[in-house]
Amino acid sequence: MSAIRKTALAITTVMLLGSVTFLPRAVSADRSSLEVLLDNRKVVNVVDDFLWFWEKARGKSPRTQRRLWFRMVENKHRDYFERAVYRNAASDQRRLMLDLFLARVPDHVDAIREFNRVAGDRLTEAIIDFKSRFPEYRHRKNVYIGLSLFGFDGAVRPVRNDGGVPDTLCLAADVLCDYSGDELRIAMAHEFFHLYHFSFLFEQPAIAEFRGAHLPLMSEGMAVAGAEAVYPYQARELYLHVPDEELADQRAQLATSSARFLELIQSGAAAEDYELWFKNTGDDFVPDRGGYLLGYEAAKRVLSVYTLEQMVRMTPSQLREQAEEQLTVMSGARFIMLASAR
Repeated sequence: MSAIRKTALAITTVMLLGSVTFLPRAVSADRSSLEVLLDNRKVVNVVDDFLWFWEKARGKSPRTQRRLWFRMVENKHRDYFERAVYRNAASDQRRLMLDLFLARVPDHVDAIREFNRVAGDRLTEAIIDFKSRFPEYRHRKNVYIGLSLFGFDGAVRPVRNDGGVPDTLCLAADVLCDYSGDELRIAMAHEFFHLYHFSFLFEQPAIAEFRGAHLPLMSEGMAVAGAEAVYPYQARELYLHVPDEELADQRAQLATSSARFLELIQSGAAAEDYELWFKNTGDDFVPDRGGYLLGYEAAKRVLSVYTLEQMVRMTPSQLREQAEEQLTVMSGARFIMLASAR
């Protein structure tokens, strides 16, 4: 990063702090501008350890690579891997995830190394842009620049949180390293919006209300809309991370998909049923990442009445009410169009 860019970032940081007109003396000389932007939270870099591991493990047998991996990477960041990557997976599943990663990662090491080189700059730009649009946002936990064993690009996980509340930003270099600049900015804004939303959502006392298909639908839809608010005028497929052709197909089936997801909410479907809507399943019955489009369309309709700043303060029960109302309207559109065509 150039000296001019660093100066600009420092000035922007001060501006974003509202009433603060100078950097406080308590900020030490060696504390990075990024940590100041993150409200004095740290950036934990797991990738540095991975790259050192790879220097030792490259060309070795799978057994030796696994042994080095545990010693040099996973055991140094055990809570991150337990809560962000494995997430209570059984031992045989963990072994499979790691073996597949070690077999696939050689083709990505150079890209991971390059991503690691610029990750701090990209994260700095993202938090500046996010706070410019949502200035009340306050960052609460450390950020992890890590690996997901090709499981996710970015996620908010309960790292070092025994209560299980998702409050920690985890950026997966092994996936993000292949993103374009626009894709990376939007992905980071999407995850920052989750942090912003969750800082209000999980202050609600009724834990039972956090179960149900309406919460991932609305939280993901709001995060898509939030990323669009930070970086407007981009192609729709960038916000939804769905190819253009697939997105066109999903839009054509929006009424049917809305009716099906509404049934999941009202029937109290189990997580394994509705979580499929937020994955690339390859299932003809469930559209790939179809929950993102549904949630975004629902959120857009709510935004005709409320602002995003108001939506993040809605309780789980209020979000359910909004989800059911908007999906009902969206599912009924098909029949309204058929009736008007007669």
